[in-house]
Parts: sequence; structure tokens; C-alpha cells
Amino acid sequence: MAPYHIRQFQDRDHRRVLDLFSRGMEEHVPAAFYHMLTLPHSLLLLPAVPVTIVLVSGSWLLATVYSFLFLLCLRLIFWVSCRNYVVKCLQADLADITKSYLNAHGSFWVAESGGQVVGIVGALPVKDPPSGRKQLQLFRLSVSSQNRGQGIAKALVRTVLQFARGQGYTDVVLVTGNMQYSAMSLYQGMGFQKTGHYFVSITKRLMGLSIFHFTYSLPSVWEPRM
Repeated sequence: MAPYHIRQFQDRDHRRVLDLFSRGMEEHVPAAFYHMLTLPHSLLLLPAVPVTIVLVSGSWLLATVYSFLFLLCLRLIFWVSCRNYVVKCLQADLADITKSYLNAHGSFWVAESGGQVVGIVGALPVKDPPSGRKQLQLFRLSVSSQNRGQGIAKALVRTVLQFARGQGYTDVVLVTGNMQYSAMSLYQGMGFQKTGHYFVSITKRLMGLSIFHFTYSLPSVWEPRM
């Protein structure tokens, strides 16, 4: 296991950060595709239409071609949706990380191993937190597939929590997709609690892609004596 250390982002890391984020997001496409196939309406549609084609036309070849093209189009839809999201992020906060995070009262960290950036995470203050709360939001957690299983993701999250404590935040919050199984397991294992669950659109609901909101409540620095 190669040693690693976590440090603040530097401009020379930018290209590697973008690559890590893009590759990490694209890894979710197969999981989302297979998840879609297990939904009730997919299980009904997939066999029903080919059978109907056979009954009407008598052609198994036509039914097979339909099934292949349907699955291909479905996979393409997920890939395009992922790419659009990645492009949106690359043109937003990831276009200028120093400006978006370091100069906006937040921070951005990288995990470095063997001279290479292998993990990333960012954090920004929540603009309109609930009354009486001061919240920090965790963004863009990603670790290279070759460097997983070494505790890097957990160390990056701990870095965000330590930063939040030092800055006097009451909570660390984040949102993640339901296809990010390992991420959700990590957050829950570290004490984050699910505090919300929603779909961003009807299309996402049909695709079975939902968003979970997590919150980690930080203990008060000052506790009154009994």
C-alpha cells in the first residue's frame, strides 16, 4: 500500500482533479443502467414489446433487433446524462477551483500518493442554512479506482470535518445519488444521517435516479458543566 498525504489544492493539480472527477462520474453509468432494468416498468416493457412484435409480425429477428436497439439507446441516455452533468460541473465550480472554493470561504483538498493526485474533495459554506445553524457542504469527493480500499476517501471526509470544527460550523451536509452505493455506505459509517430523499425531475424518477441528503452534526465546542 503506497503512502498518501492530504494537502490543499494547488493550481498545478487542476487537470488531474478534472480527470478524477470525470472518470469517477462515468463509473456510475453501468450501475444506473442495470438499476433501470430492474424497475417494474422496465421489467414489464422489455419482454412485452418484443412479444407483441413477434405476435404481430411473426419475426423473431425484428423483435431481437428492437431489444438490442432499446438497450443501446437506454445505455446511451445514461451516458449522455452523465456527460452533460460532468460538463456542467467543469464549467461551473471546477472551472476555477481557487476562485470557487479557496476564495469563497471554503477549501479544496487533494490526496497525493507517489507524486500523483489520487483523491479530491471540496467544501463550501451553505448560503441559507436553517435558523441557528452554520453549515458546510461537502462536494466532489472522488478517489482513483486504482487507489481505493486504502482509507483515502475516509481521510478526505475527516479533513472536511476537521475544517468544519475549526471554523465553528454546526453541521456538514452533502447530497449524493442513490447509485453511489460505496459513498453512501462510507458516509453512514462515519456518522452522517439521511435527512432527505427526492427526485430532481419526473424523468429521473422514471429512470430510478434519486438524490439523498446527508447531515453530520458536529458536537458543540463548549458544553456547560453539570
